[in-house]
Amino acid sequence: MARRRRENSDKEKVTIKGRLIAGDGFTLAKLLYAMRLFRDSIEMAYRLMKKENLKFDETTKRVTKFMSNAHYAYSATKKAMAYLNQERLDLKKPQLYSIGKGCEKGNRNIRLVSVDKVLIKIPHADGRHEWIEMGVKFGSRNIPIVEELIELTESDIPYSASVVLRKKKYYLYLHIPLELYAKHTAKVRVSTKAHLMAGFDINPDRVCMVIMDFNGQIRDVKTKHFPEVTLAGFPKSKAKDLRLKTLSELIDYACYHNVKYFIFERIRKIPKKKMKTRSTSRKVSKFAYAELLRHAEIMVKKRNGIFIQINPAYTSVDAIPLSKKLGLDIHTTSAYLLAIRYLKSTNTYQCR
Repeated sequence: MARRRRENSDKEKVTIKGRLIAGDGFTLAKLLYAMRLFRDSIEMAYRLMKKENLKFDETTKRVTKFMSNAHYAYSATKKAMAYLNQERLDLKKPQLYSIGKGCEKGNRNIRLVSVDKVLIKIPHADGRHEWIEMGVKFGSRNIPIVEELIELTESDIPYSASVVLRKKKYYLYLHIPLELYAKHTAKVRVSTKAHLMAGFDINPDRVCMVIMDFNGQIRDVKTKHFPEVTLAGFPKSKAKDLRLKTLSELIDYACYHNVKYFIFERIRKIPKKKMKTRSTSRKVSKFAYAELLRHAEIMVKKRNGIFIQINPAYTSVDAIPLSKKLGLDIHTTSAYLLAIRYLKSTNTYQCR
């Protein structure tokens, strides 16, 4: 008998979106009922774990009695765990989420039938759950991905799915493996002969990159500046797009130049304390570093590269005297030091 397994939540996922289309208002009413019930289940699971200190399994059992569906209850409890660091939880919008499960055609409760059709299970208190059928419309570039995902479900490959309501429209979100997404969308990929490394230093107004070999020799240096994003009044969304575009261009450049290892700073909390100047405070407040780093990880893995994070402690301090010796600016030298630290961790670098 095939082993039933839930999706591994630790694996890197990418989300693709499709617009849900209902045949009639009665179908929409059933969906909205399930979404409200699931939202209430998340809040219930949160209270049980946060206020009553119940364990995950006991919480899931109690939520199952409330929702009358064990898999939805498990998914709701998983969702609630993400909010445990908050003091209170008050979800405004209804939602529905189902973790992927093998041997259940990919998902037990939200199941793709084809690229334009999905079945959603509506729970009932008497246990006689029903399926509703809805149309779904994906973007043209995502259709080949969905087609292959449906094929993979025949091999017990699970996928998670969620339904959200935004501006009176219903959307289906599929959470698929990064490898599958990269297979269909990556235009630039790391060469099989790639052997170099690249260190990156990300700042509010620039991204610096140093390409280096395993002998510690600098092969190339590249810096992209965008000082306009730190100006007062510059749109945050436009600044984000510009940073992502710049980062993507540098990663592509590195791929073309035989880079296999992409080295970034380990995620750290930016201190909330007041900076020395108002302009510096503004730059940091507009700079979503952790979010940009997550995008960098996806970009690298999408191109089949190896994403590495290194502790950046004191790189800025060490970069000041070293920058004069190398003839580089401090930020580029920091990128170089990150690469050197990774190289030393591999025990292949000998200090000169």
